Formats: sequence, C-alpha cells, structure tokens
Amino acid sequence: MATKQEMSGNWKQFAGKVKEKYGQVTDDDLSRAEGNIDQLVGVVQEKTGQTREQIEAFFEECSEACGSMMDRASEYASAAGDTLKEGYDAVSEQARRGYNASVKTLSRHPLESVGTAFGVGLLAGLLIGVAMGAQRERELSWRERWMR
Repeated sequence: MATKQEMSGNWKQFAGKVKEKYGQVTDDDLSRAEGNIDQLVGVVQEKTGQTREQIEAFFEECSEACGSMMDRASEYASAAGDTLKEGYDAVSEQARRGYNASVKTLSRHPLESVGTAFGVGLLAGLLIGVAMGAQRERELSWRERWMR
C-alpha cells in the first residue's frame, strides 16, 4: 500500500485516476481525504461497496503508475538540462573564438581599428544629433515672438 508521503507528491494524478475509476467519488470527497489514504479508502468503500483489499490494490497500481510518470518526467527534465548545457557550451565556445579572432585582428591592425571605431562613433553621433534636432520645435526669433 502506498504511504501518505508517496501519495502527497502525486495527489492530483492519483485523485484523477480515482475519479476516473470511481465516478461516485466527488471532488468534495477527495478534498476531505486529501493525503489521507485510509480515509479515502473508507470513502470509496462506502460509495462503491468494494472491499478494502480491492480498493487498496487499485491504489497501489495508481501509486506505481504515478511514480513511473514522475520517473519519466524526471528523465525528460534531466535530458533537457543536458541538451541546454551542451547548447550553452557550444555558444560559449563560439563567443570565445569570436573574441579571440577580434583581439587578433585588432592587434594586427591597430590604426585601422581605431580609425574605423572613430568613424562609426562620429557617424552614430551625427545621426543621433540630427534625429534629436528634427524632433525639437524650432525656436522663434524675437521678431516672431513680438508679432504673436
């Protein structure tokens, strides 16, 4: 027979299987007996007329099925974690290679690199300045303000 601790982790799956097998058991019955296997056996026995041994055998099957589902979910999660780590390692290695190639290029051509960076910075600054100037409202001259 499944223990209270074993069932508490899988209660929702277990309760779904109980409701599926024993349609007479309501959500209220399940909530009253939540986690208490002995109380649930009594409720199911009262509602269905089955023997305690029959109900406990079904509960044991459910417990094993829920346990195997949890094992499979754990295996899937572990495999997903391994795949994620492999992807992270590949991206990290690619970034490291790119960084090393950049450092090598900069050390071989320092003046060209500084010139390129200066040109890109100057161009970006001009574009930002033009964009900000276009958004600002033109200031009125003293004559235009006087005539208002």
